[in-house]
Amino acid sequence: MLLISILALFSFIQVHAEPPFACDFEDGTMCEMENGLWFDPQRPVHNFSLTSGELVPDKEIAPSKDHTYNTSSGHFAYWHQPFDSPHTNMDGCLSTPIFELTEHMCLTFAYYIKSVKVDRNGTVLSIYIKGCGFRPLWAVRTDDTLGWQTDEIPLVGYKCNVTIWFNIMANLKNSVSVALDDISVDICARYRTTTTPQPTPSRSIRFTDNISLLAIMFLVSMNYLL
Repeated sequence: MLLISILALFSFIQVHAEPPFACDFEDGTMCEMENGLWFDPQRPVHNFSLTSGELVPDKEIAPSKDHTYNTSSGHFAYWHQPFDSPHTNMDGCLSTPIFELTEHMCLTFAYYIKSVKVDRNGTVLSIYIKGCGFRPLWAVRTDDTLGWQTDEIPLVGYKCNVTIWFNIMANLKNSVSVALDDISVDICARYRTTTTPQPTPSRSIRFTDNISLLAIMFLVSMNYLL
């Protein structure tokens, strides 16, 4: 009975512990997230910045509201590429600070993509992790997500220090906006004992089985295999 009680207490502590990383951008900062990667001297062509629906400069294709509160005054991380901009395999990159990954962890996040021209599927938003080895985690290729979408990604690894980053590759012949909000690394929903509402997975806009998208992720990955 004592052993069962100890295990139950440990489970409770794990479920209710503070997440190793969480950011809704509502404290007016980027939560120590950085443009670029600490281990890569290459810099993004365009940077993410903190803004809101009220203040965003590109109102035609930018979010009018944040994801956290669904208000025009709520904050999010915002990236914009003007038409005919320079292009690399790191048009945009936003990385988390280093944190310790423990078991049963998932990455949850909200994302938004919109382009002026919507017939190209020219914007790739992908996510990578480095620390417990290196691997791509997720990607989507689209011109328009039709508003905010959310997803949850299991993170494989245990007791190692990692960095997660969001990478953008966009068609240079298009004007594109990308936004991120409510980024969190925490116990996966299926392991939680609380009744906290969980993000609704995105629907038809995931293309991780698309051959061309996987090829793009492979080429980006080759830069970080050390």
